[in-house]
Amino acid sequence: MSSYESSAFSNWYVEECCDWEGVECDPSHTRIHKIFFPHLRSDSEPWFPNATLFARFKDLQELELPGNYIGGFITIHAFRKLKHLRKLNLRDNFIQNGSNLCWGKYLLLYNLDLSGNKLQGNLPECLCDNLFLKELILSHNNLFGSINSCLGNMTSLRLLDLSDNQFSGYFPSLIISNLTNIESLFLSRNELQGKISLCVFANLSRLSELDISFNHLEVETEMMSPSCFPSFKLSTLSLGGCNVKKISPWMLHNITSELWLSGNNLTGLFISNFQNITSKLTLLDISDNFLHGTLPEGINLNFPELRHLDLSNNSFNGNLPIFFSVQLQMLDLSDNQFQGGIPHGMTSNMSCLLYLRLSRNNLTGDLFPKNSSLPNLRWIYLNNNHLSGTFPYALSKIMKLRIIDIQNNELSGELSSYLPVLPKLNILILGGNQFGGQLPVQICQMRDLHVLDLSENDLSGDIPDCVDNVTSWLDSSYGGYFLYDSWNKIDLTFKGSRYIYSAPPLAYLRVIDVSCNRLTGKIPIQMTRLKGIHSLNVSNNLLIGQIPSSLGNLINLESLDLSHNNLTGVLPHELVGLVSLSAFNVSFNNLSGMIPIEKQFGTFESDSYLGNPNLCGHPLQIKCNDSAETPPIYARAEKSVSIMYFAVLICPFFIVICLG
Repeated sequence: MSSYESSAFSNWYVEECCDWEGVECDPSHTRIHKIFFPHLRSDSEPWFPNATLFARFKDLQELELPGNYIGGFITIHAFRKLKHLRKLNLRDNFIQNGSNLCWGKYLLLYNLDLSGNKLQGNLPECLCDNLFLKELILSHNNLFGSINSCLGNMTSLRLLDLSDNQFSGYFPSLIISNLTNIESLFLSRNELQGKISLCVFANLSRLSELDISFNHLEVETEMMSPSCFPSFKLSTLSLGGCNVKKISPWMLHNITSELWLSGNNLTGLFISNFQNITSKLTLLDISDNFLHGTLPEGINLNFPELRHLDLSNNSFNGNLPIFFSVQLQMLDLSDNQFQGGIPHGMTSNMSCLLYLRLSRNNLTGDLFPKNSSLPNLRWIYLNNNHLSGTFPYALSKIMKLRIIDIQNNELSGELSSYLPVLPKLNILILGGNQFGGQLPVQICQMRDLHVLDLSENDLSGDIPDCVDNVTSWLDSSYGGYFLYDSWNKIDLTFKGSRYIYSAPPLAYLRVIDVSCNRLTGKIPIQMTRLKGIHSLNVSNNLLIGQIPSSLGNLINLESLDLSHNNLTGVLPHELVGLVSLSAFNVSFNNLSGMIPIEKQFGTFESDSYLGNPNLCGHPLQIKCNDSAETPPIYARAEKSVSIMYFAVLICPFFIVICLG
C-alpha cells in the first residue's frame, strides 16, 4: 500500500471506478464521494503516501484512512484541491507533526479525527483555521502545554475531544465558555489544574456530554443559585478524580443517563445523598469514595432504570439490598463491609445481569441461594468472603459464563461431583477453599479455558491425562471465545507473586495452578503438550517420578514451579530450551545430579534448588564429583571427551607398532 501498484489499490485501474475497492459513489454512480481504507497496513515503518493519489477525486467528501501507520503525506498541499472534503479520518496512525496538516484556510472540513497518533508539543494553531469544524478529535496523543486560546474562536464545534494527552496549566474556562454550540466536551486524563465551578458550563445550552475526569482539579458541583443555573440537560457527566465533595441534587434530576463520580472525596450515608430521589440514570459510578452506612432495601425505587451500578471501594455495611433494577446488567459492590447472605431476591429478579462482583466483603452462607436464576450472567466475582457450601448448582444452568472467581472462601465437597461443564468458560479460580476429591475431568471438556486455579484446596488423586483436550492451552495464539472488558480483573499468583490482571493482557494469559493440594502420581505426559501456557504450578503436592524431559516443549512457559513434591532423577537438560522462563523452582524434592547452567538457568538463585541433597553445581555450594549423576547431554559430552582422551593416549602406541 506504499505505491499506486500496491495490493491495497490493486483494482483502481479498472474502467468502472465505482467498483473499486474501498470507495463509495454518489447516487448518480458517476462520482466517488467516499474513500475508506481501515487498518490495511501492518508494516512497522511509517508510511508517507502521496496526497495527489486522493486529490484527483475532486468530488470527494469523506476520506478515512485509520490504522495504516501513516506518518504524514508527500505533496500535502494537494489536499487543497479537495474543495468538497468534509470529513477526514486519520486516527490510529503515526503522525507526529501537526503543522503538516495546515490546510484549514483552503478546506471546509466539518469532521477531523487525529486521535491515536503521535502528535507532540503544543496544539498546532493552524488547526484553529478550520473555523467550520463541527468535530475535532485529538485524543490519545502526546500534546502538552496550555490549551491554545485560538480554540475559543471555533464556535461551530459540537464535539471537542482532547482527552488522554498531557495538557497542563489552569483549566481553560474562558475558552470553553465561548464554545456555545458544543454538545460533547472531553478533557479527561490530562494535567489541567485549578479549582473550578460547574457554573463555567452553565450557559452552554446544547451541552450533553461532559468529561473532565482525572486531571488535577477541584470541582464545585453546586449550580442552583440564581446566577448559576444549568441551561443544559446532560446525558453524561464524568467527574472522576475531581475532588468532588458533594453530590448536588441537580445532578440526579438533570442528568439523564450516566453519572461517573469515582475516586473523589464523597462522604456520608448513601441515604443522605439519595433520599427522596427518583432518577432516570442508567449508570451510576461512585466507587473509590468514603461513603458508608447501609443501602436501602428498595434501591430500585430510587434508580428504576439503572443498568450499571458501581459502589465498590467504599465503607458500606449491613445486609445486601433485596431488590435492584430489573434492567441491571452490571453490579459491583466489592471492597465494602457488607455482611450476611446473598439474598434470593438479588439472584432471582435480575435476568439481564451480565456482571456481578461482590468480592472482599464479609458475606456468609451459601454461595448462591437455591433456585437462583441469572441466565445471562457472564462474569461472577465472589472471592474473599466467608461463603460456604458446595459448588453452587445454580451455576450449572448458566451456559454463557466466561469468568468464575470464588477463591478464598469456605466452600467444600467433592468438586468433581458438582462442577458442571461450562463450554464458554475462560477463567476458573477456585483456590483457597476446602474442595476435596479428585481433580474434575470436566475441566478437559472446557476447551476455551485460559486460566485454571485450584490451588490451596484438599484435592487428591492423579492429574487427569486429558488436559491436552483444552485447545487454548495447546496454542497461545488460539483466542477462542474470550471476551474481555475494562471491568474484568482477577487476582492471580504468577511467578511466585500476587498480581491483579485486567484487560487486555488478561485475554492472552494461560495459567494452570493446582499447587497446595494432595495430588499424587506422575506428571502426565499430556501436560507436556500444552505449548500455549505461560505458568505451570504443581508445587506442594505428593507427585512422584522423574521430571519429563518433554516439558522442554512448553516454549511459552515463563514460570515453572515443581517444588515440594517427591520428584526424583536429574534435571532434564531440555529445560534449558525454555528461553522465556524467568521463574523456576524445584526445591524440596529428591532430585540428583548436576544443575544446568546454560542460558537463563545461569540466572536462577540457590532458592530454586534447596532441599535436594543430591543436586550439585552452581548456584549451590555443593561441588559435583566424578560420581555425580548428570543429565544425558552432559553424559554424552563427557563420554565424547573420554573417547578423545583415550584416542590421544593410544594412537601413538599403534603408530609405533605400524612403523616397526
